Amino acid sequence: MTVDQTKHLQLESTYLDDYRSAIRSKTIPWDGFARSELLTSQQAKQLSELEGATVRKRVEKVLSEEHAEAYASTLFDLLSKKMPQERSDIKKYILVLISDLLDHGEFAQRVLAKDPHTTLNALVEYVDSSDEIVKLLSLYNAVYLLIQPGIQSNVEPSVVIRVFEELNALVDATSFNLKFFALELISDLLAVKPYRPIYWQSHSKFIPNLFQNLNGHIAHNSTESIQFQYKILLSLWLLTFNHKVLVDFSKYYLSETLSLLSLAKSSIKEKIVRLVVSIFINLTSIPANEAINLHNLKYLILMGDILPTLSNLKERKWSDEELIEDLDVLYNSVQDVYSQLTSFDEYLQELDSKQFKNSPVHSNDEFFMDNLEKFQDNNYKVFKQLLKLLDVPHMEPKSLVLVLGDIGRILKLDPKSIEILSKVDKKHTIMDLLNHKNSEVRYQALKATQFIVSQTFK
Repeated sequence: MTVDQTKHLQLESTYLDDYRSAIRSKTIPWDGFARSELLTSQQAKQLSELEGATVRKRVEKVLSEEHAEAYASTLFDLLSKKMPQERSDIKKYILVLISDLLDHGEFAQRVLAKDPHTTLNALVEYVDSSDEIVKLLSLYNAVYLLIQPGIQSNVEPSVVIRVFEELNALVDATSFNLKFFALELISDLLAVKPYRPIYWQSHSKFIPNLFQNLNGHIAHNSTESIQFQYKILLSLWLLTFNHKVLVDFSKYYLSETLSLLSLAKSSIKEKIVRLVVSIFINLTSIPANEAINLHNLKYLILMGDILPTLSNLKERKWSDEELIEDLDVLYNSVQDVYSQLTSFDEYLQELDSKQFKNSPVHSNDEFFMDNLEKFQDNNYKVFKQLLKLLDVPHMEPKSLVLVLGDIGRILKLDPKSIEILSKVDKKHTIMDLLNHKNSEVRYQALKATQFIVSQTFK
């Protein structure tokens, strides 16, 4: 890595800058600390020489050919040294000085070339500090080093995941400033390809947290909220360039993506819409996974009602040619699938999502007669899937009414379905629902029970 290749970490949030300014302006009695044997007299002399100087002058002195090696050794030696809790000001000063030096590629190049493991471990040691300032500075410095070109091959995944975990904890904080700080660093790390699969190892913890925070800001159009939305979308978008992530995302988080449609409809910012559209394109054009692509498109059509949303977006005036092209691509993909959808496709989508809507198919006897064979195919696979909905905990009574009604219609049309009902032990489940507190549920359970009895004694 050369100085010119150094990646610079520039945060929009000024939250950390306020802390850094306060720490820089504080006078520290280095000689007194040396007498207390917290550091050597030589280290105290080095740091005392920086007192009162501007940031620029401090950086110039530390990076000078004459002093660079000695200062780097002192900084990381003190950072690794155990200090009394009441002397956290030493750690803070060192961490701020390192953050100032990292803005100059020469320092990052020097410390990483010498011993990247020791350097990173010294910083990561404090990412879980109970002192907020120490924690934030350590995270900032660690991320700054982690994004540098060429370091990825020398980084232990455990170091990266530890940083991600601490950042995720900050995303879960109550403070908007802490959340935004963490989101900025997460997106900076995910811009580095090798870190995406590492992040995804803990997706069950991280992704729900991102969506929860995004949903909390969808209705807000303040400048802060828009940037907050953007950073979350940027992280999601970066992840969707990983094949395994796309396959897993389709399996675990497709329902969460419906909130992105709401955001695209309401957002006043082109960059927000651009990311949302790009995420959906990636989710519906996974290489060598046509079945998943088709499933995702059907889901977005039937559960997200994406077609009118895209039509509305296409009518708006955009300055970004790439966004206009992406909208056309996504719209055409959706339109192609929509034109071939059947009522049974809609039914299967509701079944897969475990979210029954009061659509016409549930009250249409002709639908069940026309599609009875599809419920019977593959040893009654679809019918068994319908029966499994009886086990969904805390199902809304309105949905339970529809499920029982559908089961009753199939029992009426197909005597053999009674055997399937018995094999999967759902007779008693239906009969238990005769005591449900909702009268409509009791009525549909009674009708289904009557079909069971009548078919059994035919």
